[in-house]
Amino acid sequence: MKIFLDTPDLSVVEQWLPHGIVDGVTTNPTLLRKSGIEDWTGTVGVLARRIAPRDLSVQVSGVDHDDMVSQAKMLASRGENIVIKVPVISPDGRPHLDVMTTLREYGIPVNATACLSAGQALAAAKAGVRYASLLWGRVGDEGGCPESVVADITGLLRRHGMTAQLLVGSCMYPADITRGLTAGADAVTVPPALLARWLDHHYARATVRDFQADAGVKYE
Repeated sequence: MKIFLDTPDLSVVEQWLPHGIVDGVTTNPTLLRKSGIEDWTGTVGVLARRIAPRDLSVQVSGVDHDDMVSQAKMLASRGENIVIKVPVISPDGRPHLDVMTTLREYGIPVNATACLSAGQALAAAKAGVRYASLLWGRVGDEGGCPESVVADITGLLRRHGMTAQLLVGSCMYPADITRGLTAGADAVTVPPALLARWLDHHYARATVRDFQADAGVKYE
């Protein structure tokens, strides 16, 4: 079971690392834009060094095979623990499996992102990716059952001895984290605020407050 932080914010990552539950970090262009990061290639290098040997997934933004491969090679040079996120398909419906296959030949690990079906995730696994990222929340938004999709994918991956790991992203609620792992996902990637909610419980707080009150600890 792996838990990744879905953020490019180094200060937030620094806050979570001492807890010992962060197995890696994922980012995407949307998160970088919202964070106001301009020197994103520099940020990638800093993040990669700080979390090493944990994986750092960084997404390419090229629009064709050569652009994506070139950008992936540049990003991968920023750290040995960098995994390149490649969208499984283009906006006009063209599969990017050829990009994944080329990067595999270069020895660059790939995270196939934006998977919304078992077929997409399994095809990416065939192309040799390290991770296939299924967008849990978006599967549900379209009326699908994300648990069933996860179970189908992981069952087939293991039945056929494929090495790709299924990563669940786009978790909307704390329960989605547990549901994804229970369904068989190898990893989940979670925004820091959602991870904090997953670990919190008002009754646990009240119980500890009672313990400390009985021990003579007073709260202001």
